[in-house]
Amino acid sequence: MFCKHCGIKLLTGAGFCSSCGAKTEAGEAVPAPQTLSPRTVAQPPRKHKFVDLLMIPVAIILVLFGIGNTALTVVGSTTTAKVTDYEQVMFVNNDNSSRNPSRYKLEYQFSVNGERFTGSVTRVFSGGSHMRQTLQVRYLPFWPHVNAEYGGMPGPAGLIMIGVGVVALVFWVKKKYRLRNESR
Repeated sequence: MFCKHCGIKLLTGAGFCSSCGAKTEAGEAVPAPQTLSPRTVAQPPRKHKFVDLLMIPVAIILVLFGIGNTALTVVGSTTTAKVTDYEQVMFVNNDNSSRNPSRYKLEYQFSVNGERFTGSVTRVFSGGSHMRQTLQVRYLPFWPHVNAEYGGMPGPAGLIMIGVGVVALVFWVKKKYRLRNESR
């Protein structure tokens, strides 16, 4: 047993603490504090740590790409870019499912305020890409390095990427908060 005033170990049957001199009575002393060995602390599996470390950058990248895509749609300017190079792209799978002779990678160039910017797009062009001399492009007026082929009506892809990224971050934060509260 230990002294309830100073925590020093008491001799069996002692009426006073040998350290602080406090009177000890039967039932007054407290048992020794329990210490946890490192083995008893629950550690999350290694697999979950890797997933946690991977989830944050992926979610942030999704949010940033979504913001960029949405910004192109909302505040982007449209211009005509000149196709500077093209090459046929063939993806070879065992089942030949992705072979398409109309899949091309086009590199393009456009000017904003006398400065040149470049970009590229890879997709299936009906009739082949060698027929194209120009391409409609959207770019951010304040940062023309962010640009993409303009296909007419914008889709909800940017908002979906932002939503998925935010949901992933919220789940990660809630999980960390829950784990922190459970460990207390």
